[in-house]
Amino acid sequence: MKAVFFSDAHLTKEGEERIHLIARFITEISQDADIVVVAGDLFEFYHGYDNFIYPWFKPIADVLKQAASGKTVYFLEGNHEFRPGGYFETYTGIQCKDTLDLDLDGKRIFVSHGDDVGLGPLKPLLKSPFIYRLMKLFGPRLTWSIAMGCRRFLSRKRKVYDKRVLDRFRNYGLDRLHNGYDVVVLAHSHMPDIVSFEEGGREKTYLNTGDLLTNFTYGEYTSDSGFKLKKWQGSVPAHNAEDSPLPAAP
Repeated sequence: MKAVFFSDAHLTKEGEERIHLIARFITEISQDADIVVVAGDLFEFYHGYDNFIYPWFKPIADVLKQAASGKTVYFLEGNHEFRPGGYFETYTGIQCKDTLDLDLDGKRIFVSHGDDVGLGPLKPLLKSPFIYRLMKLFGPRLTWSIAMGCRRFLSRKRKVYDKRVLDRFRNYGLDRLHNGYDVVVLAHSHMPDIVSFEEGGREKTYLNTGDLLTNFTYGEYTSDSGFKLKKWQGSVPAHNAEDSPLPAAP
């Protein structure tokens, strides 16, 4: 059994080169996986419309479709995605969810983007029925333009290291671990992190995938090795690969 978890690429219309880089990443790491979990904010903005996929994101939709052939692919909604399901699910064959409970080799796994940890009351406001009605009224092109105009006020893609935030995410994960889960996987903070310990005779693990924006880190589970935090070396030139170690958990 192999499962991979990744998040936070924040792809935009302008970043064609990055779109193809992330498409290559998805192809490579999912090749021998049984389960692939996109843990949110793959896109800088996405809202699902009937019979429509943003054309600049078509390469990503196609690579997800390819990955979903013969394996299970989940897409968890991040704070930059607004109900991407419907046609997106139909086209790609993936499953869109808010959060995810998995059983991997008898381990109970909880996976979430993690924006509930950091957004507070902002999330219900941004994802309210009123906002979704406006998106339907405006249509995909105008909605995209508005979202791009607002993003500078609502989000910081390139987040700096903040130990208080890292600890807040750890504590959220540890609380769920103490209440029945064996593994908690989060994203959103852009800070790769992994903590393992034993409790009640079972190994417990909290993992934050980091991001595909600056760290190019992701989570991997195999039956033989358990959960690992890994860095994709395809993000750097081959001659620099040895100079790009996995960011250490503080």
